[in-house]
Amino acid sequence: APWIGFILTVGWILALVNSFNFLDNMDGLSGGIALIAAVLFAAIMLTCLSEPRWFVAAVLVILAGSLTGFLWWNWSPASIFMGDTGSYFIGLLIATMTILGTFYDNASTSSRHVILAPLCVLAVPLYDFASVMIIRLKEGRSPFQADKCHFSHRLVELGLRPRNAVLTVHLATLTTGLGGLLLYQVPGWNAAVVVVALIVCVLLIVAILESAGRS
Repeated sequence: APWIGFILTVGWILALVNSFNFLDNMDGLSGGIALIAAVLFAAIMLTCLSEPRWFVAAVLVILAGSLTGFLWWNWSPASIFMGDTGSYFIGLLIATMTILGTFYDNASTSSRHVILAPLCVLAVPLYDFASVMIIRLKEGRSPFQADKCHFSHRLVELGLRPRNAVLTVHLATLTTGLGGLLLYQVPGWNAAVVVVALIVCVLLIVAILESAGRS
């Protein structure tokens, strides 16, 4: 039904907009994750489909180029910051481009499992957003009250320097993102389950590290 698609679309946009805003808690973190996501999504749009989605890919490439220039000055120690306006815009742009860029071909009924690609690429920011919201609600606080419950903060609590914590989150994002690309190389849902299991294992590692950081 159309209303189901409407609800999912609005929910997806709201989740990504807030996810990238939540990630803007250390130098280079939100921008770096957005850069990884933009490059991977552009690669999918240009190489993994029977007909390239040129418009979506072009917007993502422009975003990736802009973020590369921005990160040159946003890396620790940062001299410029994106703020709420920048993080909201990046989240909105990635959300809308993933909606416009259909990830499967209508003519192929055996490739519908690739619809999971956006969830794989954005698994880490979505997990961080969801886990932080749950922690704040459990503690009786506003889900939008700023704190240091994010994955990056917990890595710092474990002894990592902020720059190394950011690189760790980037690497986790790249790992799940490559899983999204891998979906296009495997046939059917049975093989896709293995890829999804890989993503879940990465998120479980993140959960373990988060728990250790809070204990």
